[in-house]
Amino acid sequence: MQVKSVITIRPQRIKDAADFYRIITEGHFPFFPTNIKSIEAEKRFLRRSRQMWKDRSAFNFTVTLSGKVIGAVGLIPEHDRPYNVEIGYFIDRAMHGKGYALQAALQAELFAKVFWPELRRLQAVIVVDNAPSIRVIEKAGYKREGCLQSYLRCGNDFHDAYMYGKIVR
Repeated sequence: MQVKSVITIRPQRIKDAADFYRIITEGHFPFFPTNIKSIEAEKRFLRRSRQMWKDRSAFNFTVTLSGKVIGAVGLIPEHDRPYNVEIGYFIDRAMHGKGYALQAALQAELFAKVFWPELRRLQAVIVVDNAPSIRVIEKAGYKREGCLQSYLRCGNDFHDAYMYGKIVR
């Protein structure tokens, strides 16, 4: 799918912590599996994220629009199957419905195709009630493969989730 991109993705920086904290706490993301408790906690995560880049265990990107942080997209290869990579994303609620999550997902996919020559499959696990995220991943060309019962924990609640996959080579 060709989409004219107006956003950019770049490796996350410690200075993104306050923006991520604001986006997550003000945006009310009931299906986001991580609860950010403070800006300092987010800074700790971003420091770990830098190490994950070095270890090649995860690649988290900041999504920007005209230099302003509007969200994130991440890629996590399966430990024993690095040819399978999971994608996840979030966008500032004020920016929903403008195609930015789709653009971020497609840019991350391009990175994955270049960075992992062995890549065969991208996959996403999405809470069944998260209609906006489902629309994004389906527009990106992923196919629903099944439903995982009580699979994702968000806060104190467990949710059923759809598994989506896309064969890229």
